[in-house]
Amino acid sequence: MHFGRRAHLGYFLVWVLLFSPPFLIHPSLKEAGYTLLSAFVFFPLAMKRTWLGAACAVLLPVGAANMLHASFLHSLIDEFTLATLLRTEAQETQEFFENLDAAQILQCLAWLAAALAAAAYLWRHCLGLRWTMTRKAQAAWALPAVLWLGLGLTGMVQHYNAYAYAHKLRHFYPMQMGVAALRFGELSQSVFYTPKLPSPATGKPMAHTLVVVIGESASSHRWSLLGYTKEDTNSALRSVPHLGVHALLANGQTTAKALPFILTGQSAATSLQTLAPSFVDLARHAGFKTFVFSNSRFFEKSEDLYTQMLRRSADVYQKVGNGAYDEVLTAPLARALADPAEYKLIVLHTYGSHPDVHKRYPKARYRGEDPYDASIRYTSDLLAQWIAMLDGASRLPGLLFYVSDHGLSTPPCVEGFHHSVTRSTYEVPMLSWANAAFRAQHPGWLEPGYQGQVRHSTTLLPFLVAQLQGYEPSRALPQWQDSRLLQVNGRPYEQLFRQDACTP
Repeated sequence: MHFGRRAHLGYFLVWVLLFSPPFLIHPSLKEAGYTLLSAFVFFPLAMKRTWLGAACAVLLPVGAANMLHASFLHSLIDEFTLATLLRTEAQETQEFFENLDAAQILQCLAWLAAALAAAAYLWRHCLGLRWTMTRKAQAAWALPAVLWLGLGLTGMVQHYNAYAYAHKLRHFYPMQMGVAALRFGELSQSVFYTPKLPSPATGKPMAHTLVVVIGESASSHRWSLLGYTKEDTNSALRSVPHLGVHALLANGQTTAKALPFILTGQSAATSLQTLAPSFVDLARHAGFKTFVFSNSRFFEKSEDLYTQMLRRSADVYQKVGNGAYDEVLTAPLARALADPAEYKLIVLHTYGSHPDVHKRYPKARYRGEDPYDASIRYTSDLLAQWIAMLDGASRLPGLLFYVSDHGLSTPPCVEGFHHSVTRSTYEVPMLSWANAAFRAQHPGWLEPGYQGQVRHSTTLLPFLVAQLQGYEPSRALPQWQDSRLLQVNGRPYEQLFRQDACTP
């Protein structure tokens, strides 16, 4: 089989296709350079059929997984993807795939079909390439082997560990998968870290009862109190006096990435590095009796960072549902409100509007509505009920907060309702309400009203809760990410959706 210089170049360009996901996800000259460099560095694997087969066995499924991941999150797989996958049970996985739209599946299949054709071409012509290369060409293509040898020797001399090697190679696709696995390993190994608690609170708690409701997948774009007009999704809350509702910036598109910011005021990685306490840790340290009730899905028995943050300082921790209707949290809330403890923090972790949204509310009560709107209205109805329960439980100062971890992408940006990168994913509602006793003692501390413009991120919640517990937040949460810093992955949020609300 004749292989000239052009054929050698063509063979290499076909090989490049297997390394194209990063460029296809974020087309730029920089990514084009990294794609070519990655293909060149790993090109020795394409010179022998045994190695080529092994390489294709890795690159094809990894590429397909990255393309599918990017179709709704616009990024390569990272440690938070792995955390989400490993804490997801079968029913939740089924619901996820049921909500993928045709365009997302076709995009992934199109790349996979092209990659399979490329792999077949490489397999057929591999022997021809090997036997027709000139000595100069062989020397050129041997250069990557020299680079790998140099890296290995450098690592031996400088005592690199696996993470150091992965960090050096992070720009060479698909080594990002190795970095993701190592970072996830760090998260997993440090699940049971002991938080570094501040000095005891210098002030007396401002409230005797704090109720914090953590929402799931609720976008402020579907809250009628914040300007949504197609349905009155917050009808039950309109009659609640002294209510404050604001739009906040979520610090991620998935629970695994976004939830730590709500619990500790910083990312998962920074929380581990600084041994950051959650607002539940701070509450118990300040003398509160702590209750945590969760309606999230059951998953493997092994703990993860997010569950551990909620349960490690909970005097009472209970899984009360497996993604059931969130009204299952009402009875545990009533019992906690009736507890005789002088100071109480009660956390309700809801399943909210998690996809598949039409399964998140009792359909008999919400017939004929848009399913996402119905899920938001169901949450609003529960919040109104829970506020009334708190109001009637005690004449001592009490507050209730609600904030969602992230939102969902909705039509017309996507078909259906699922995770993606749109404004409706990043902009989430926060609700606050204080009873008459609190308002009398601390007039003006909470400002009622509705504000749809995003001025804070979700790290505002732990800041406020720490303050209510009697702490100086800057001391209790020294690594807290300022809620006025509106950034997404280091990029100012105002620059993310300049083209339209759907396109970053």
